[in-house]
Amino acid sequence: MHRYLVSVILLVAMSAEAGAVTPEIRVGVGAEFESVVSDENGRLKGVIAEPYNCLLEGAGYSYEFVTLPLARLVHELRAGNIDVGLPLVHDSSREDYATFGNTVIKSSYLRISVRSNQQKPDEPEARYVYVRGFAGRALLRGLDGRSFEVSEWSQAIAMLRRQRADYVLITEKTYGALTEFRKTDLIAEKVSDLNVAFYVRKALPKLAEALNQSNNQCQTAKLAETSG
Repeated sequence: MHRYLVSVILLVAMSAEAGAVTPEIRVGVGAEFESVVSDENGRLKGVIAEPYNCLLEGAGYSYEFVTLPLARLVHELRAGNIDVGLPLVHDSSREDYATFGNTVIKSSYLRISVRSNQQKPDEPEARYVYVRGFAGRALLRGLDGRSFEVSEWSQAIAMLRRQRADYVLITEKTYGALTEFRKTDLIAEKVSDLNVAFYVRKALPKLAEALNQSNNQCQTAKLAETSG
């Protein structure tokens, strides 16, 4: 009888192990960047999607994508409700709860204005507008002018044209993909270079390591393909 019970327990344990499902990694994708990367049926699409798909697929996990406004994405990352956030750039205010990944793509910050704008960008009176949660706001430290947060890039461009703001801060990749806007009346100036990557919540160091290793392999393969 004893041997029978042991056999039953082992069988149950093995069945439970075989039926165990590895939890999916929840990946938050910034809604404001859907012009360059977005979820489509469980896979990323867009002009910067390829390197992200490569590193995610090579890390050995399964994923659930959720599209969130940028500020909400950062909040959910902090709260532990999502595991990875992308596409993101480094922001020191996130260091307590998330780890910044290795560079996925190179981009730059742009300062956009209308051609008729006479306001100097570094003067205290300069008015800037950017999407809520945007890390580029750190560039405005030291300026005394008013700054505005909006929900969508289209709102920021509209504020320029209505003369309610003097400059929009935006990334080069995002601005380049905003094809729905007529840009002949706009001027784009490069402010600084930046590395675009992802954030992983600090409670998952093995995930961060796996994504970084996969990203390095993808970058190496891409370099070899380009040079070859």
